[in-house]
Amino acid sequence: MDVMLLWPWVLPILGVAAIALAVLGLLLPRRRRDRGLAVAHVDRMTGLAAFRGALLRYRLWIGGAAAMAIGAALVAAAVAARPAGTSANQDDDYKRDIVLCLDVSGSMVDVDAEILGVYQQLARELDGERIGMRIFDASSVMAFPLTSDYEYVAEQLGRYERALTGQLGPDEQFNYLAGTANGLGASLVGDGLASCVLDFADLEASERPRSIILATDNYVNGQQLFTVEQAGQLAVQNEVRVYAINPLDFGADQAAQELREVSEGTGGAYFPLDFAQTVPQIVDRVNAIEAGYIETPPLIQVVDRPGALPLVALVLVGAVVLAAWRARL
Repeated sequence: MDVMLLWPWVLPILGVAAIALAVLGLLLPRRRRDRGLAVAHVDRMTGLAAFRGALLRYRLWIGGAAAMAIGAALVAAAVAARPAGTSANQDDDYKRDIVLCLDVSGSMVDVDAEILGVYQQLARELDGERIGMRIFDASSVMAFPLTSDYEYVAEQLGRYERALTGQLGPDEQFNYLAGTANGLGASLVGDGLASCVLDFADLEASERPRSIILATDNYVNGQQLFTVEQAGQLAVQNEVRVYAINPLDFGADQAAQELREVSEGTGGAYFPLDFAQTVPQIVDRVNAIEAGYIETPPLIQVVDRPGALPLVALVLVGAVVLAAWRARL
């Protein structure tokens, strides 16, 4: 660790001591090694007004140079002591949390790549929100947790899209369905939606508005722990809005109607898969929600604040050089 950070008073004391020694050396009488040659009638020369004026100017230049040198040393010592100040930055903000909830069952496999394209476009359109993703079939798996690292989000969504389209690179070993077949049945939408609701950490404590963007056809095949309606009620209890995207909306379909009622019952909305309309409408709905106030801990920073002292030291050194040159030292 820098010693000057531990004892900032060391350099000023050393600077003052050095100046004191220099002044003491000037004041102490010196032993004259060579008294020079005796010259007669010097008093006549020293009595001249021109000589006295020149001698006065010489002493003024020497005295001024010494004074400025002492001042420069003191300023340099002060700068070397690293005067510092602290600042506290509080980045309070208003943010939302969004969980992407993707049905990867057999009936959705042909359209999941398109859904991931919608998710990627949504991630590009949103600004500052934390985004996470969960996939589900007979059981659910967290693809990635809530994060504001959009580069990571784009990387993960792209990897899932490549896996679904069979375009994984030769070095990519990734089974996107791993962990989704551990339940009794398939496409257990209620359980998947309930899992997505519970992905929001500190449901009661968090002030962030929470949204789920659920992509499913709502074709349930098996025994669920949560029905779709019960999962919707869980979302309502935890103030989570559900925005459902149904790529297989055939109008009078009962599954589609149920999905619409559940999503709209949470304060969210229902959309068929339409690239031209779905993404802008979801983004507008999410942005229309009043964002939650997030108070972050203050960031304390200690920064050097020498002010104008370095410039003052530079000017004084320049003045010393000028005075020494003028005095012909």
